[in-house]
Amino acid sequence: MASDKAVRASPSFSEATKIEQLSSHVYQVGLSKAFCVGAVPNGGYTSACMLAAAKMHLGPRGQPDTLTAHFEFPNRASTGSAIVTIEDVKLGQQTSTLHLTLWQGGLLSQAPWVDHSVSRRVVLAYTTHTNLRTFSGISMPTGYEVTPAAELPSVSDFDALKTNGADEVWEESKLPKIYATMMPSLANWQFYIPRKEPLSPGVLDMWIRLACGEPITQNTLAYVVDSFPYNVHTFLAAPALRELLNAPPERSGDSDVKETREKDQQRAEMWFPTVVMNMEVKTALPEEGVEWLAVRVSSKQIKDGKFDLEVLSPCCDDC
Repeated sequence: MASDKAVRASPSFSEATKIEQLSSHVYQVGLSKAFCVGAVPNGGYTSACMLAAAKMHLGPRGQPDTLTAHFEFPNRASTGSAIVTIEDVKLGQQTSTLHLTLWQGGLLSQAPWVDHSVSRRVVLAYTTHTNLRTFSGISMPTGYEVTPAAELPSVSDFDALKTNGADEVWEESKLPKIYATMMPSLANWQFYIPRKEPLSPGVLDMWIRLACGEPITQNTLAYVVDSFPYNVHTFLAAPALRELLNAPPERSGDSDVKETREKDQQRAEMWFPTVVMNMEVKTALPEEGVEWLAVRVSSKQIKDGKFDLEVLSPCCDDC
């Protein structure tokens, strides 16, 4: 983890997603280097900035919450000023749909704010918004059940995790110092992962909180979806591969172990860009936010440098 001094020097999430309205459908944001992976702002953080603009745009209609969102990342974002333009696709009484574009490069200091011959479309999004606290309709139980093995174990003392960094089940995933300056976005989080084996094979269950102590709110969810411990892949690996990665020191000369660890080190030095991101929000977090959030990450396939990640945040009494 970055030092406390470095964490305090970084802007809070709410500060780093502050939006300025330039006209009825144009908004401005400054993308912060404190939320970067390498030189590129985290995709979830950048998406959250766009959703902050959408929230401001639909605030007067009483539709502040994102219900669904689809993001495409055709160009690489950079730190500094960005313009978010909004097209009203459909404005409804209960839900509204928007088309959002985040622009960078060749920005203008006055309307039309974007030079279409120079500026780059960095992120494109289609989003649907509502008020989750007043959303109404049918409710009924389904036949879907969560097996006991798939349930998150309860955490009886979150203060112990903050104070000691671990309890009997969970421990904090420490970001190696070599990566702290390369991935400042990860230093904004504290990830608490299983101390031993994954709770379910190929699945990473964790508790997360913002390192600065700021609550996790509805506005933070896009950033949550695209934030993981640096070693997330070791939990997603098949059991046999994970056994090689975690082999004891006496097996360090084993050719299979050696080759696997070398490949893992190469992977750890790379970071894969987000190409597409989808969100579906089932319910609203408390208005004041929560300090702790339970998150489950799984992947169906990792092949040829491409992989999918499913990120779930189940509702629970501990939240």
